[in-house]
Amino acid sequence: MRRQRITAAVAALAALATATTACSGSGPSGSDSASGGTLTVVSAGAPASLNPAKANVGSDNWFVNLAYDTVLRLGPGGRTTAGLATKWGYVGTGNKTFEFTLRPDLKFADGTALDAKAVAASLNYTRKNGLNVSWTSAISSVQATGPLTVRIRCADPNPILPQLLSQVLMIGSAISPKGLSAPGAMGTKSFGAGPYVLDTAHTATGDHYTYTPNPNYWDKKKIHWKKVVIKVVANPNSALQAVRTGQADAMAITANQVDTAKAAGLKVTGSPNVFLGVTLADRDGTLAPPLKDVRVRRALNYAVDRAAITKAVVQTHGHPTDQISLPGLDGFAPDYDNRYPYDPAKAKKLLAEAGYPNGFRLKMETQGFFGIDLVSQAVVQQWQRIGVKTDVTTDTSVGQWLASATSKKYPVLGFGYGGAPTYTLALDWMLPHPTAFNPFATSDPKLTRMLAKANAAPAHHRRALYQDAMRYVVDQAWFVSVLRMDGLFAFNGKKLAGFTAAPSYIPDLAWAVTRK
Repeated sequence: MRRQRITAAVAALAALATATTACSGSGPSGSDSASGGTLTVVSAGAPASLNPAKANVGSDNWFVNLAYDTVLRLGPGGRTTAGLATKWGYVGTGNKTFEFTLRPDLKFADGTALDAKAVAASLNYTRKNGLNVSWTSAISSVQATGPLTVRIRCADPNPILPQLLSQVLMIGSAISPKGLSAPGAMGTKSFGAGPYVLDTAHTATGDHYTYTPNPNYWDKKKIHWKKVVIKVVANPNSALQAVRTGQADAMAITANQVDTAKAAGLKVTGSPNVFLGVTLADRDGTLAPPLKDVRVRRALNYAVDRAAITKAVVQTHGHPTDQISLPGLDGFAPDYDNRYPYDPAKAKKLLAEAGYPNGFRLKMETQGFFGIDLVSQAVVQQWQRIGVKTDVTTDTSVGQWLASATSKKYPVLGFGYGGAPTYTLALDWMLPHPTAFNPFATSDPKLTRMLAKANAAPAHHRRALYQDAMRYVVDQAWFVSVLRMDGLFAFNGKKLAGFTAAPSYIPDLAWAVTRK
């Protein structure tokens, strides 16, 4: 389970960072898209799987959500709306029991009845076999309590079940009984109830994926295209050229592509979706004794000129930050965005007080992708000015990084992480079990109590409690968060509507992206 939790976190980062760098939407011809014909979407990479339980959150959302409808939906503002279910909510207090009621007369694309029994079976499969099982680890049972009603019981408070059941986190993607009976086939075929179905005759795994309308879909108004094709193209410059020349409708772009896109008359939209920095993982001083002292950890924060690094890495398409949350998410504390203003003199003073007037030496492992290594190297250069020298190892694949991060050989780790609700964020960062972002399983009983209280709190109190937990962990200087960067998209505003980016939200091709 811990390995799956780590992989899920990397998947969330890779997903959002991939969306930031190279996912794109395109149409083969302007007239075809304008008439509601074909929308072609270009992705930087092939999906990990078309099985919703095995797909990477973020990078695989478009591939999965076209063919799989979800119990609930999340809008770009984080508001929960109806999906397959029309009624939902927690029962009693403590966020341990959740119920929802499905629409009547629903069918999967294969014609099978989509009722409470089928959805409960799907949820039980995903929570036990999914890539992100840590997110559902609090769930103890899922049962159909009537023809259209489902009850979820949790052993511990889980306040984000509405988000988990949505198209953003995909746990609530309804898989048909035929799919559950052949789990191996779900990797390359669709067994859902979404607005589209995968056309396997016109799909080549790893190259292009074709979707056509689902004749059994419950809301025909949500089907905006006669065909959707996702084409795998690794080169973001080639994708931008396609949009500029009218062969494509939309794409995600990097910060250095914004001016080119605007000059070509494209609309650009964006929102913070990833934060980057360095985690001071060895907080008990197992490998690096200085890190046990909070004064040292705070010194390493004061030594970093976040504004300068942000400008160098993402120009104006990001913002310096000291925390590990994003604006609009429940744990974001606006007053702590600049908790450690750049002050190398104060950093040196704190080091001297802690007994390290001449600094010390560290080992760091970082990731050679998504710009994480650029941020890590900039931090290392600035630490050197206060006498802290760092030997850096850079891994160039997710698998290699996972092995290094969890090896407990590196007291300091470069990181990137996608925006997430504090409940899921805490599983990777703040609670005492080993993950790639907390490999030494640092334990802080006060922080654990704060998070447990927030998890069980009613919604109107929860945000403030999560913000208090964020302030506490920033004060303990568990990490040196440096910047949050925007996920940026360029699109043809004369053709497309609803192409919206928001924190922890990718433009929703299945429902929201429409023809103008």
